[in-house]
Amino acid sequence: FEELLGWARGALLAQGLDEDDVNQTVLRLSQPVELEDQRKEAGGGERRHREEEGGVTVCPQRKRLQSGSEVESQAKRACRQKDHRFDPAPHMDPTPNPDPAPHMDPTPDSAPNPDPNAEPTPDGDGSGYVLVVSDGESEGRSREVRLTPFRLTEYLQLSLEEAFFLVYALGCLSVYHNQEPLSIIQLWRRFRSFQPDFVSSYAAYHHYRSRGWVPKAGAKYGADLMLYRKGPPFYHASYSVVVERVDDAFRGAPLRPFSWRSLAALSRITANVSKELMMCYVIYPADLSESELDSPLCLHRLTTQEVIVSRWISSRERTEQDDI
Repeated sequence: FEELLGWARGALLAQGLDEDDVNQTVLRLSQPVELEDQRKEAGGGERRHREEEGGVTVCPQRKRLQSGSEVESQAKRACRQKDHRFDPAPHMDPTPNPDPAPHMDPTPDSAPNPDPNAEPTPDGDGSGYVLVVSDGESEGRSREVRLTPFRLTEYLQLSLEEAFFLVYALGCLSVYHNQEPLSIIQLWRRFRSFQPDFVSSYAAYHHYRSRGWVPKAGAKYGADLMLYRKGPPFYHASYSVVVERVDDAFRGAPLRPFSWRSLAALSRITANVSKELMMCYVIYPADLSESELDSPLCLHRLTTQEVIVSRWISSRERTEQDDI
């Protein structure tokens, strides 16, 4: 925490702020936060807001906490993200609990929070909190809640193919619309309405993901997908993939009509960024009806075939032949 304060002080000074003002700001951040005062302040603002609105909003996901817990449950934090007019838990004890695992209500509707460093009840102004444990003897360590010097917000953005794979193949994601969860069939149909070629693009995505590759959007390289061996943080992409829909005889209206000029340009761009161009053909059986495409079960009837497109360079070919 002291290192974070040092970074915050340096960042503020780098912006040309007065040193006395910076010192006062750092001093305020280093002071413990009284949770009871924060809850009273947030509760007062909530009551005023409700009086103005003339109604009470209750989130069905809110869980009850037993006295003595200093950390709110994951379900309550999820509820607060959906409804900013949250009601701070009035029975929370502001005294830090020496037990690193907070005692939750043993009733079935309570959910334990495995993270003892989760943020305590907020004050409603969007401030972040950290739990600071002083260095010292294990029995004499003090625990204080303080304002965090930095608040880093990270957003997860998923493509339609990535989102459906997490829902359909892994079952680790739920997609809600108007606070109602969408079933797999509903999500499939909604994504098809958003993206007409979703069946082909998802079939290709599912094909490569199931074989250990990490597909990502390839728009910046003029392709449909980029294939990574382990992911963007570890390696550059190995292949630029163009997805095409064909029938059993490799006929059909292409999703991306190529001329020789456009294909040569895409091949040249791919080679310049040290990748290979791959054409992924999603093969539809002749007897596959449109009603079958209205369900993800049609994926079992689709097959894929890949073709690598490379640019032939005569001078390089002659050099290789001479070496042989």
